[in-house]
Amino acid sequence: MLEKIKLAIVPLIEAQDCYLDDLVYEKEAGEMYLRVYIEKNGDNLDMDTCVAVSEAVSEKLDEIDVIKDEYYLEVSSPGIEKPLRTWEKVVENVDSYVHIDFKDPKEGMPEVEGTILSAENEIILLQYFVKGRKKKIEIPYDNVRFIRLAVKF
Repeated sequence: MLEKIKLAIVPLIEAQDCYLDDLVYEKEAGEMYLRVYIEKNGDNLDMDTCVAVSEAVSEKLDEIDVIKDEYYLEVSSPGIEKPLRTWEKVVENVDSYVHIDFKDPKEGMPEVEGTILSAENEIILLQYFVKGRKKKIEIPYDNVRFIRLAVKF
């Protein structure tokens, strides 16, 4: 279903000089949401662009009628601390500062923040700081419960 939606809406998003960052259909507080996360090519995403994309996508979704149940459509930016939902997104963000929650604590830590040095063979090599000292840790991707970009202070 998401693949059909993606094929239908990507040209509409690209017509606004944007690209599709992520597409999520999920339940929240008992309601279904179709969340379309977009980013603007080489510029900041503004509200007018979000509205234009939302209107075009809403019209197209009514036309193709893929989702039979009631849902809310949300079109927005993924934000500065966007989740990296796939391995491909992790690989695209090598050299980025991230926050990672582990499924099983690693080296006594339930979570860590640092810079992705590499992402190969489903292993993330992360550089982080402890008491002002640089450390590196290898994190198997299958031990990642959640990963997102993070703001470095």
